[in-house]
Amino acid sequence: MNLFYTLTLVIIFLILAILHFLWSLNILWGFESALPRKKDGSFLFYPKRIESFLVGLALTLLSIFYFSLSGFLSLNFDSNVYILGSWFTMIIFGIRAIGDFNYIGFTKRIKNKEFAYWDTILFSPLCLLISLLAYLIQSGIR
Repeated sequence: MNLFYTLTLVIIFLILAILHFLWSLNILWGFESALPRKKDGSFLFYPKRIESFLVGLALTLLSIFYFSLSGFLSLNFDSNVYILGSWFTMIIFGIRAIGDFNYIGFTKRIKNKEFAYWDTILFSPLCLLISLLAYLIQSGIR
């Protein structure tokens, strides 16, 4: 079952990485829907192309990290590195799912924009799923 969780995370991270790489190439499908907005409708932040590329790179590295954990790719990390990496993933995406109590996550208060809709039905649940999968994976590492 651990292999299923691991490969699921690999696929999720690869899809998210591809999406961020597309955004860095100025192919903006879904880009503005993924950005939180203030009450006045302006963007809370508007990432530059290089920032989208760096996020895509980080997601690719996470994908490789978990793919090596599956056993299909041998990077020969110590088990403590895998445990620490899984905890890191679990905490970062868990915090993202919980949110900032204003604009993002399950605790957001500003819910009248397109981002809030997608955050409620897709982004935050996906972050929670990633955090849960990372927890299940790290609990199976010996």
